[in-house]
Amino acid sequence: ARDYLQQRGISKSMVKHFGVGLSPNSWSALLDEAPKHKITTHVLESAGLAGKKEHGGFYDFFRGRVMFPIRDRDKRVIAFGGRVLPGQEGAKYINSRETRLFQKNKQLYGFDLASSAIRKSKQAIVMEGYTDVIFAHQSGIDNAVAVLGTALGNAHLKLLRHYCDSVVLLLDGDEAGQKRSDEVLELFLHAQMDVRVLSLPNGMDPADYLKEFGKENLQQLIAGAVDALEFKMRRVTSGI
Repeated sequence: ARDYLQQRGISKSMVKHFGVGLSPNSWSALLDEAPKHKITTHVLESAGLAGKKEHGGFYDFFRGRVMFPIRDRDKRVIAFGGRVLPGQEGAKYINSRETRLFQKNKQLYGFDLASSAIRKSKQAIVMEGYTDVIFAHQSGIDNAVAVLGTALGNAHLKLLRHYCDSVVLLLDGDEAGQKRSDEVLELFLHAQMDVRVLSLPNGMDPADYLKEFGKENLQQLIAGAVDALEFKMRRVTSGI
């Protein structure tokens, strides 16, 4: 896990700042540890950290993953995201199941740490990956947050409207990122704030771009981001 984070260029101080951890590659590591802390299996299941087996008993939901705590605006941990360790099988990223505390279309990763900078700059930069957000903060772009495996939606904008006037959706430069811009077109038309879209060049994600070109160049791209309608028109006319 440390090797993976180091390869992504994430410093030890950022690992600590964001509370990044590890779930052991075991079906019961958390279940075995929980009683020592007077945490019941029922609580683990309710929190989305344990699942029920078909024939009785429980299992750890997260296994063999780098773990990213997801906090609400009051800095309380309400869920987790897990990135599979290199060489392990399974979906690349999974989030906690939705619970009474956690609805992924209403939360933004890193918002608890970015809210002050968002309020100060009056702008939020919305990315797609946990490590992109962490590396952005490490690079000095501390108004960066990420969606949680869902499209940017009205509930996100409702949250952000209390903090800023402008939102820039920073998409990965790959084909999937390009296509995701269509999802915000209708959102833009009904938004009560300035929603802009930026797609990075050469198939890059934000962390890759920052490593190669630095903070100032990314900020210049962000400053030149266009609204969702113009972005769509440019895509259509360029044949992308």
